[in-house]
Amino acid sequence: MMPQHDNFYDVYSKAKKIKIKWPNGARMAVALAGNLEAWTEIPSPKHRRTHHVGGSNPIKEDDVVSQYDCRTASENDYGGRTGVWRILRILDKYGVKASFNTNALCIHRYPEAVKAVHERGHEIVGHSYAEDIQLIHLTEEQEREEIRTCAKMFEDFVGARLTGWLTSGMRHTERTLGILADEGFTWHGDAVNDDNPYPATVNGKTMIIVPYKNAISGLNDTGMYRRGIIARDVFQSFKDEFDMLYEESEAEPRMLTLA
Repeated sequence: MMPQHDNFYDVYSKAKKIKIKWPNGARMAVALAGNLEAWTEIPSPKHRRTHHVGGSNPIKEDDVVSQYDCRTASENDYGGRTGVWRILRILDKYGVKASFNTNALCIHRYPEAVKAVHERGHEIVGHSYAEDIQLIHLTEEQEREEIRTCAKMFEDFVGARLTGWLTSGMRHTERTLGILADEGFTWHGDAVNDDNPYPATVNGKTMIIVPYKNAISGLNDTGMYRRGIIARDVFQSFKDEFDMLYEESEAEPRMLTLA
């Protein structure tokens, strides 16, 4: 049966391509992104993003008596407890700023990390409430409440209003862009259908779509090492992507996401 609407192609694919002009005549922009995430560890398969959350096999409801998955929680905890501080030290060392896709649950789990990201001048990007609860599981009313609540939580905690949003798992709905526009957001990062940002019109408002190209960056430490990939492989992948985009940027400016 054909879908009754074709939201992505009508809104995102048909959006006008624009000629990018980066500051100071630069040919290419490098967008630095970090992911500060927290999971609920709910054992229901409906709320598991993949069969391998954080690199391990999560428990299932019918597997055990205890419903809390301490093993998976331990692995998921590494980023907020340890990894984010390493990333912040590297960014401090080189004096560059990044955008951190941050679950609102991190305000409760990792308040010091969220404060450190903001106080160092990095951007906090709304990233749903928790990493394992995605907008596609919510009704329109629940989705609007989730986005509104996340925005208020960050504003109350760090004193700044969010302007950007990247959905947990990048699984937004046909309603998400309109809700974000209504709630005062100015850019959305879920689409990966372009190399450069572009404007899209929704509800009479213009939203900037900032593509999040995560083919490389989507690898987490545990998962990639279990597949035999090492740090040099990741570096080479980024270098190959940089070289290709930089070559193309002679004709038209480009953007590379390093996440």
